[in-house]
Amino acid sequence: MFVKPSLKAISLAVCVATSSLLAPHGLAQEVAEADNEAAFQSWLLEFRSEALERGISEQTLDEVLPQISQQRQVIQQDRNQAEFDNTYSRYLQRVNNNRIEAGKELMAEHGDMIREVSAHYGVQWRFVVAILGLESNYGSFPITEPLFSVIATLAFDGRRGDMFRNELIAALQIIENGYATVDMMKSSWAGALGIVQFTPSSFLRLAVDHDGDGQIDLWSMGPDVIASVANYLASFGWREDQTWGREVSLPPGGEQSLAAPQSAGMTPDATCRSFRTMGAWRPLEDWQQLGVRRSDGSDLPTRNLPAALLMGDEGDDKGYLVYRNFCSIMRYNPAFRYALSVSLLADEIADISN
Repeated sequence: MFVKPSLKAISLAVCVATSSLLAPHGLAQEVAEADNEAAFQSWLLEFRSEALERGISEQTLDEVLPQISQQRQVIQQDRNQAEFDNTYSRYLQRVNNNRIEAGKELMAEHGDMIREVSAHYGVQWRFVVAILGLESNYGSFPITEPLFSVIATLAFDGRRGDMFRNELIAALQIIENGYATVDMMKSSWAGALGIVQFTPSSFLRLAVDHDGDGQIDLWSMGPDVIASVANYLASFGWREDQTWGREVSLPPGGEQSLAAPQSAGMTPDATCRSFRTMGAWRPLEDWQQLGVRRSDGSDLPTRNLPAALLMGDEGDDKGYLVYRNFCSIMRYNPAFRYALSVSLLADEIADISN
């Protein structure tokens, strides 16, 4: 039976609705945050079941999951990555005197070890050092975020949820395998581990216990750090007999006339093939014929390596001929600006002339 509401009841409902709409902003925010936290805890409970199904022990989950809390600030940072938002000129400011001198100081302190371990994997030491310079300023940048909380937050956020869910499983496997303790698992805001800034899945695939002590220490400068970076590059086909490429000068109108799709050139190395926006790969002699020269105006090397031409910022008439090793650096971080910064820093640390 339908009962007509009284005038008093209608008035009360209107007052409640109005008070909700006019509630102080702080109260509304508190309610939203409480709802978000409840959803996060529900997500963690669901994730626990998945982790058990994927072979993570209850002991590990009981140790790790209660320590996880949302790190909401990392979501904003994840959406504003400098490698993709900056111009070349701004991003390349990372190759500065402070970073160059710090790299040379690192070699003065640990040079014998760095050279020996890098050579073991067939990688020139200067590229290993340059990657450490870009990733963590040679270990001086504070890597203090709680890894499990960071990755769980990014997995819950959903923009790249599946990827970070798998990274969270990988991080738990690191603990399961005894490679590191929970206390050691400190990361950047992006959930990358230690001085080398490996994702947990990269840690499992490519990190190296070079000193044979049973743990893989990526948080203090030593053989494990150097070996892991070198092994990473070597796993993607690094060529010890080649460099990364070089800065070049372009002929008049080269920014427009030299641009071509990958299909217009030779078939690139398998490691390079997926980076289609690098454009056409041509032998150095072809680039020479097209008017490309070293940055000082002299001829290109006579060694006929395949190379792709990267353009700088529009209108700056700068270009960079890159070889296949550049693609191995891109596997570390798939951003042209990042790989170019590593390459230029490597040359500066080793005082290599163009």
